[in-house]
Amino acid sequence: MTKKFACKNIGLDCAFNAEAESEEQLMAKVSEHAKIAHGMAQIDEPTKAKIKAAITE
Repeated sequence: MTKKFACKNIGLDCAFNAEAESEEQLMAKVSEHAKIAHGMAQIDEPTKAKIKAAITE
């Protein structure tokens, strides 16, 4: 089942949406976006937990 994430679902004013077949693939896309668009070299554990909680299918 396809996994989905949107930045707006964790309270960011950002139109980014991503889909992938697995949570691992989705987190890779989210990490790359966070680096480029939000200047985050790494996603800290609290933010990673928020992201994972906001993933839908």
